[in-house]
Amino acid sequence: MPEDVATVGLIHRDTDTFIPHAKTSAFNLQQGSMMHWINGSKVDEGDGTAAEFTFNDWENDRLVSRALNPITGTVRTIRGAIAAVSPTAPIAIGLNYGRMAHCRAVVGYASHTKSADVAAQPEDDGLYQLNLQDGSSKLVLSIADVIRASQDERLVGKRAWFNHVLFNTDGTRLLFFCRVRQETRFYSSLWTVNPDGSDLEMQIPFGYKVSHFDWRTSTRILVSSDISGEMGFVEFTDGLRDFTPLGRGVLPRDGHASYSPDREWLLCDSYPSGPQRLAQLMVYNIAENRKIVLGEFHHEEQFVGDIRCDLHPRWTPDGATVTFDSVHEDSRQIYLVDLSSLE
Repeated sequence: MPEDVATVGLIHRDTDTFIPHAKTSAFNLQQGSMMHWINGSKVDEGDGTAAEFTFNDWENDRLVSRALNPITGTVRTIRGAIAAVSPTAPIAIGLNYGRMAHCRAVVGYASHTKSADVAAQPEDDGLYQLNLQDGSSKLVLSIADVIRASQDERLVGKRAWFNHVLFNTDGTRLLFFCRVRQETRFYSSLWTVNPDGSDLEMQIPFGYKVSHFDWRTSTRILVSSDISGEMGFVEFTDGLRDFTPLGRGVLPRDGHASYSPDREWLLCDSYPSGPQRLAQLMVYNIAENRKIVLGEFHHEEQFVGDIRCDLHPRWTPDGATVTFDSVHEDSRQIYLVDLSSLE
């Protein structure tokens, strides 16, 4: 509901203490408020230049991002809701999460906007480039642009949206979904584009299943899709679509997969399955085609649909630890796994 409020804060790694810093009503249960660290290389020397973290927020009926310095408590406002932060430049890419609430509620932010007022394929909504220094925002690619570029006549009049944006390893390209609602289902396509909206390319057209992705290098992409004939993970090169299966028969057909910082391992999960509804957490050695199961976690039947709790595993920057979300102890919590001895 639009009136629901979440507390934003940090967890002290040594004491497990939650330290509240702010509140927001711009969040969902799957992705929270899309928090990111920025200025991460800075160390506080008493001059207020420590790293900031960002979180999305509503300012009246407009989505913004707040950049908060946890040392000084100073808060800056950035126009637009951050979806992804560049690894090399002081920019981010923003999405309209308010629109998403009327396209796929599980990844949107509740608002008072009426569904009837949401345009199907707008010229004035899409990917936004956000300046993390001066807080400005500009539209660089519209939803209408992408629908036209698809040249798919089946999409005429259908409600479309962008989702899941990710910078490549050197910040020169973006990967994102364009999705279209068809009654109770939606159809996906996968695209790449430069951060300024130029050089748009469709990598997987509408009509195929396409789910989670990551960049292995500045040009190599991982995605779970049935583009090769059966659902599973494939790697390919941006612009070439030279799809090569990865981990068939070892990895699940789909999951939230991401490369380790050294690109030698893949971290992945599975959805709850079987009579015990166990979600599996795993790492996969790419060169050896070898999977190591880190754990299996029971999820009660009540955690389904929009209130489910996917593991959503992620690496720490040094690759020595992974964190994941789970409800196996009856409440939604974050857990850590030490991988420092992984071989």
